[in-house]
Amino acid sequence: MTRLLQGGAVLTASGLLPTHAAGMEKHAAGMEKRDKEGKTTQEGAETLHADSIAEMQALDVTRLQDGQRIEVVGYYAGDTLGGGHFTWYANEQREEDGGTCFRTHDQANGRFLRRLDDTLTPAMFGAMGGGSDQYAPLAQLAKTASTMGLAVVFPAGDYALSGTGLVFNGVDVNGAGPSHTTLRYTGHNMGSLVEVQDGASIEGFTLDGNVSADPRTWTPRNYNAFTGCLPLYLRGHNVSARNLVCRHSHQACLRVEASSFKLENVRTHHSRGNHGDGIFVVDSRDGSIEGCEARDFTRIGFVSDTYGSSPEHILSERIDFIDCFAENGHHASIDYGDDEFNAGYWAENSDAVRFINCRSSDTTHYGFVATTGRVPSLGVGHFTVRGCIAETTNIGFYLKDLHGTPVRHIVDGCLSRDIDRGFCIEMDLAASHLTGQRLCTKLRGSQRSGCSLLLTGDGHIDIRHFDETWQTFNASRHDSMRASYASIVSAAGFKGDLHLAHFQSRHGDTDESALVGFKLLGQSHLRDFTLSATQARLFHVPAERISLHDCEISAGWIKAFETLDVDACRLGDGVPRFDIFDTTQHHRYRHCRFDFTPGGGHLYLHNSDKRNARHVVRFERCRFKKDLAQHGYMITLDAAPGVFMANESNYLTFRDCTFENTGQATETPAIRTLQRPPQASLTGYGNRKNAAIGNLTAFELDDDLMADG
Repeated sequence: MTRLLQGGAVLTASGLLPTHAAGMEKHAAGMEKRDKEGKTTQEGAETLHADSIAEMQALDVTRLQDGQRIEVVGYYAGDTLGGGHFTWYANEQREEDGGTCFRTHDQANGRFLRRLDDTLTPAMFGAMGGGSDQYAPLAQLAKTASTMGLAVVFPAGDYALSGTGLVFNGVDVNGAGPSHTTLRYTGHNMGSLVEVQDGASIEGFTLDGNVSADPRTWTPRNYNAFTGCLPLYLRGHNVSARNLVCRHSHQACLRVEASSFKLENVRTHHSRGNHGDGIFVVDSRDGSIEGCEARDFTRIGFVSDTYGSSPEHILSERIDFIDCFAENGHHASIDYGDDEFNAGYWAENSDAVRFINCRSSDTTHYGFVATTGRVPSLGVGHFTVRGCIAETTNIGFYLKDLHGTPVRHIVDGCLSRDIDRGFCIEMDLAASHLTGQRLCTKLRGSQRSGCSLLLTGDGHIDIRHFDETWQTFNASRHDSMRASYASIVSAAGFKGDLHLAHFQSRHGDTDESALVGFKLLGQSHLRDFTLSATQARLFHVPAERISLHDCEISAGWIKAFETLDVDACRLGDGVPRFDIFDTTQHHRYRHCRFDFTPGGGHLYLHNSDKRNARHVVRFERCRFKKDLAQHGYMITLDAAPGVFMANESNYLTFRDCTFENTGQATETPAIRTLQRPPQASLTGYGNRKNAAIGNLTAFELDDDLMADG
């Protein structure tokens, strides 16, 4: 009996019990007493007893004194839940609510008012959680709790609801835990099963939206033909949800449209339809989603976005996703003629969104997507992806700008594995930036297209420390310029700045380093390209300015239009030909080693710039190595017809360089050119050659190149 009786003082006028009229006549002074809230009760009157609420309502109230106390055993006869202490007020006329206020069966005036502490329970309203429809009493419970500002405590139970719209405003709602307390929808109409608004919180439930069953075969006609409701909707300001399971929805399992919100340990499961998301955050700000899960969805696991109908200045901002997990995204509408993709995480029309230590697994199209859209207050959108994992999908991370709004992406310590393309960077604006470090990809390598970085558009990209592994490596696709199959690829064209350092590649499970392949094709024309501490094959790299530092470049085709600066690099190992095709105005090699011995390649310098016919190339402290007798020249000079006859169209200087013929002595020169002075000019200072080399060139005295200074 103790747990049934909701002891405590009767509420004041601001709560359940209004102040009685001043004209209420009192009984004898010894018979009346005021409780601590100022309500009149009968001190000497005997407490009555009733087995149920119905029995209490059947009392002959004409024989009851005003302020009479009644003790009720249970809400229903034969039960012990939902009873409590009541007081009869003969002149009370407020509307009965089925839980805290009751009228008699045959009299309009007078009410039995429940004596309350600071909580309400479903049993007080006749909802026992036995699996039958509890919608009417729970709707009244939600209304009363919100009006009175009282917390609600649900014990363990199965609460079926034939309707939607349990709205809790400004109160705490607590269940016994997701495995013990279930609110489940039994209807088929759309709506929100539970709404939590302004200052309210919810914790410890399973909320079930009763979505209709999956089709046997998914088609364009049925992929969006689902019924059911949204299990949970958070709205307003300062709302929270903790320790919940939200499942079986025809759209998102949980929708947030709020400011200053917090989600913790919320697990969503089985969301369906064109907008079948796990957690959908819309038109919201200043919130965190921590330790949450989204599984089995047909659009996106976690979303930050806006409504298309919202005012243009509205966007979602300052949202943190921390330690979250998205898994099993499938049957997205894009596969059935609509326009929604499948992804683990998606932030659009948003700003200051952070994904921290999150993981996406087994989704059709993307792991993580982050893009601008609407313009933030400072004009630039910001996204951070740190310590995240994207696995078993097509593209691991898709990072871009949108609708003319520049972006700042920060990507740190992220892994993309069991994927076709690791990081897809698509920025249209030169003002957009991406900074990355400690990135890792584990590529499937089984498709015709595969890469760690896929670049499109413009912007500034700076990435340091990148580790790549090909689970399967197709050498023929890698060598083909027709296949978008390499470490770094741009098929549609990239024209921004690209700065990479410490990029490593491996094939399979071996620790042996492999070449990092670059295919910047299409309309690619970079402003700046820098590469350092990397072993690479530059299939095609066109840029205004190119800088290579501490690299091993086995083969390449570089077209630098303004400057080419190569420092402390090893160039040309083990390939039939190493071409540097450029129209550079300034072209310098320092402390480089050109070793063409294994494969017999050579350095090919070509001037095709009609705007700047004078092509200047400087070599400082470089070393050239090759079997001239077996493989021919070390360097070939060439020029396009338009500049072939221009004076000094190829102007080369060598300082403190070494030329070594590793084969038999030969008259084959180290440097070959079809031009003659003054079109080609070669000068030198402090250079060396071994005895197996006859002349460095076929047309100039070696004294000019071999001078000691």
